[in-house]
Amino acid sequence: MEANLSLFNQINSLSYWFLVESNYKCSVVLDAEKDTYYVTIKKGKRILYTHLISHFSKKNKNFLKFELIAVVNSLLHIKDTVLHRQKLQSA
Repeated sequence: MEANLSLFNQINSLSYWFLVESNYKCSVVLDAEKDTYYVTIKKGKRILYTHLISHFSKKNKNFLKFELIAVVNSLLHIKDTVLHRQKLQSA
């Protein structure tokens, strides 16, 4: 569970980075009623990335960790792309 908490923190930190440092909007929603965890990135009204984890509380801890790692890696890749584009625009 400690590893998963670290991954949740990374996802939240990346979400905050998108909101503050870019014109992308990232939202993270944990819906207890639907038992889902949902991450999305939008630019304007266009959805660029989305990941839904269903049956969140019932997931095998190793599968959950694998999915969270995939989300973190995807967000990091998008962040790197945004930073690269910002660097090109300022040059």
